[in-house]
Amino acid sequence: MLDPATAARLHRQLAELPEILTHAYLALLPSTTAARAGRVSGATRTPPLPVHLDTLDALTDPTSPSVDILEAWAAAVLDDRARANDWSAWARLPTIPGELPASVAIKILRFHAPFAARRAYAADLATEIDALHTHLNRTARYPIKSARPTRTPCPACQLRALCERTDGWRECLHCREQFSPTDYASRVKQLLAELRHAA
Repeated sequence: MLDPATAARLHRQLAELPEILTHAYLALLPSTTAARAGRVSGATRTPPLPVHLDTLDALTDPTSPSVDILEAWAAAVLDDRARANDWSAWARLPTIPGELPASVAIKILRFHAPFAARRAYAADLATEIDALHTHLNRTARYPIKSARPTRTPCPACQLRALCERTDGWRECLHCREQFSPTDYASRVKQLLAELRHAA
């Protein structure tokens, strides 16, 4: 079973994978500055492949995480959910004609992520998805950058040290006070009302 932070990271990474995968495949295409962008095939008598070999090597390296794990995990989660006699294992998600198997697998994993996060294999799933996410992001030259948490004033100590966690709660880095999303919203409304009344 995954802790809330790891489950939130898994959910975020699964949501980002389609974009990262697209950028990784686009990185195969040579740009107009091919000499600066890396090696392009064509040193043989056969017609050159219009791809960057460095990117192709990274995507096909057998020692690196492969997109094939997406299909394997999707099949494993569906099989586990069917064995648990859960009706949602048979839910068919909408697909586009000609959609890549990796894209369908990502949809399945996102739909069944809450179920998978409570299973014994959840840590392995999260670790492998994290490794694939990191590898594809590096191959695509980091189109997805992790956002730095913005700090806001804490309603308890008034210092600008409040950060939003991945589970939606807010925690002050100074006084360690924690606020649920609804509690934080009501505290902010109360403070704004007090400021208006004082003015």
